[in-house]
Amino acid sequence: MNKKNLFFLLAIFITIFFLWWFFIKPNQTVSQEKTTSQVNSQKKEEINFLIEGFPSEQVPLYKSTKVSSNKIFINTDPLNTSAFDEENFAYYNVVFYSSASQEEFLDYYRGFFESQIEEEFPIENMIKGKIGQYKVSAAHYGVDQTAYLQVHLPNYDDEGLDRYFLDLPNLLPVNPILVEHERSYGLLNQKGGEVEFTQYFTVLDSGDQNQDGLDDVDEFALLEKEYQVKFGNETAYSYDEKTGLMKWQSGDFSVTLSISRDHGRLYLMMRKPLVN
Repeated sequence: MNKKNLFFLLAIFITIFFLWWFFIKPNQTVSQEKTTSQVNSQKKEEINFLIEGFPSEQVPLYKSTKVSSNKIFINTDPLNTSAFDEENFAYYNVVFYSSASQEEFLDYYRGFFESQIEEEFPIENMIKGKIGQYKVSAAHYGVDQTAYLQVHLPNYDDEGLDRYFLDLPNLLPVNPILVEHERSYGLLNQKGGEVEFTQYFTVLDSGDQNQDGLDDVDEFALLEKEYQVKFGNETAYSYDEKTGLMKWQSGDFSVTLSISRDHGRLYLMMRKPLVN
């Protein structure tokens, strides 16, 4: 090979190396960094949508691909009993997507439970059992990849649960005809992520105290009037008398108050973006 050809080949090699080093390699690095970022983002997504305190090590989410929502509920309604027929209860509720089939999913928890809770009238596509201090129900209805877990705490009035409600807006004024029976806090994997608080109250009916055959007081009418006055000037306020839905904006929270005569209750839901 003569010197002319050798220098020509060397020039081509240098040119190719130059192009690789300054153009192709940076793109590969960016692509690798992007892939790493996406993986980290996916991991972060699942962690962020499991609320602090959820016992994921003791009660894993089997083959989870995405957490849809995670909430903690505290219920003291004497008319309600838990999935384990208990009054006054607190539990974590998780809705997530699992890559496992329905059969595989249920078999996993059936084998994972330290002991299974058998029922006289079992619910189809749901199994119940005990894991450590927790009573757990796992459900998969086979319609899609959506799976459900309820993890019931041993003590509904554990002071440690107060931490979830430190930022709960105190929107409804104290009223002797209202009794709170449930509250919840949760993270929702929608609209870029949302924080949600809910409460529901029963409305005490004074009844027919003078025994004239008529209800003495329309408690719901009083509450409707009180809340129309209190919240009527709030941002984005609206009220639909037919549905009993009252909506407004309170700071970062979008608020929906449902005045439900049929249920004898008031339902309050407050949502705000997870990240402002």
